[in-house]
Amino acid sequence: MNSLTCAETYIDKNKNHYGCFIIEPLEIGQGITLGNAIRRTILSELFTYAITSVRINNLKHEFSSPKGLREDVIELLLNIKQIKFKHSFIQQNVKTFSKLKGFIVAKGPCVITAGMIQLPKKYLLILNPELYIGTISDNSEFYMEIDIEAGKGYKLNEDNRKKNFERKIFSQNSPYTLFLDALFLPIKKINYKVKLIHDTQGNIKESLSIEILTNGSITPKRCIIESIKNLLNLFSSLFSNSNFLNVSKN
Repeated sequence: MNSLTCAETYIDKNKNHYGCFIIEPLEIGQGITLGNAIRRTILSELFTYAITSVRINNLKHEFSSPKGLREDVIELLLNIKQIKFKHSFIQQNVKTFSKLKGFIVAKGPCVITAGMIQLPKKYLLILNPELYIGTISDNSEFYMEIDIEAGKGYKLNEDNRKKNFERKIFSQNSPYTLFLDALFLPIKKINYKVKLIHDTQGNIKESLSIEILTNGSITPKRCIIESIKNLLNLFSSLFSNSNFLNVSKN
């Protein structure tokens, strides 16, 4: 009988999560088939959260500079993109809460960090609250509204801009929305290896080892579980199709 075991797991100094998993024994040729399927599913089907757009004070365009802020808008956005989120509920419910908002309200002089973002804590946590965002050098007030979305893969800011263009309300009194490239993929590295082994009866079998490194927003164990669930749902939906079953009998 095939078994899935965790050979090693740890969290490094950068709070990245590593996990190594072994599936064995497999028939000859099954290792690369299963390994490639799990790898591709993990890289393309996992939902996580990322910041897609922000509104800062009363800025009307992206070339403005917030009053009292030491950084310019471009540098501020680059810092914001490094914020990592973790959902505090099970993976299946991520798409249910596909859009959330966060806020930063600060008065200088002070240093703005990711931990100052006010979030719906019931749903989201910030994994790197110490991340530097910017510095207010005088007694100016700083306000930022953050749009957070659930997604998978990578989404360009142009896609977000086009998506929101039709429903956008133009007003001279409302701040300009700055769109960001959103990296939803939590995987930093994933690799698999196949080697030959002998089972208890001396037959030649294959052993599949899968190494996963994530940014901490999801654990490697959860990645494996969700990838297998997605594959099972995919194949079970094919066999539940009555037309397919009728054709297969002929």
